Amino acid sequence: MANNSHILTRPVVICGPSGCGKSTLIRALINGHPGMFHYCVSHTTRQRRPDEINGKDYHFVSKEVFEKGVKNNEFVEHAMFSGHYYGTSKSELERAVMDNRICLMDVDIQGVERMQKTSYNPICIFIRPRNFATLEKRLRSRSTETEDRILQRLAIAHQEMQYGISDGQFDAVVVNDDLNKSVQEVMDVLNRLLYSDFDTQQ
Repeated sequence: MANNSHILTRPVVICGPSGCGKSTLIRALINGHPGMFHYCVSHTTRQRRPDEINGKDYHFVSKEVFEKGVKNNEFVEHAMFSGHYYGTSKSELERAVMDNRICLMDVDIQGVERMQKTSYNPICIFIRPRNFATLEKRLRSRSTETEDRILQRLAIAHQEMQYGISDGQFDAVVVNDDLNKSVQEVMDVLNRLLYSDFDTQQ
C-alpha cells in the first residue's frame, strides 16, 4: 500500500451492528499490519465493561464532559445510541496523520452519515455477520446485557443490517464469517480505493 500523505488523510470508517465482530476485525487489521493503522479511540458515556480498558477501548467520560466537548466543537462526529453518547474527537484524527498512519474508526450508522458529510472523504466499510441468527448468538454470549437490552440491540441491528446492505450506502460490504478472509477483504478494498483515489490526483 502506498505511503502518501494524501492517502493517510482519508479515514477508514468501519461500521456494523453490535455483535458482528467489528472490534475483533479491527484488532486483527492493526496487529497484522504494524505501523500502518491508528485506531481512533471513541469517547462514550456508557458504563465500562469488565474487560475494557479506559483510553484503549474507549475514552469513558461523563455526560457533562461529553456535552461540553460537543459544545466546544471537539468532535468530528457524535451520536446517541441506546441512551449513551458516542463520538470521535478531531484530535484522534489529527494524531493519526501526525503519526503517518491510516485512521481506523469504529462508528454507528449515524456516525457514518456525519462523516460522509465532512471534508475528510472517508472510506466506509460495512461489516455484517453471515446471518441474523449468528448475530443474536454473539450478542447473547456476552452475558453483560439484560434481556430487554438484548432485544433492543437486536431491533437496532436489524435496521442497521437493512441500511448497510442497501446499494450506495457504503464503499464495500464484508461478511465477517472467517476472520482471516475478512481481514484480507478489507485490505483489498483499501488497496483498491486508496490507490484509485491517489491515481486520480496525479
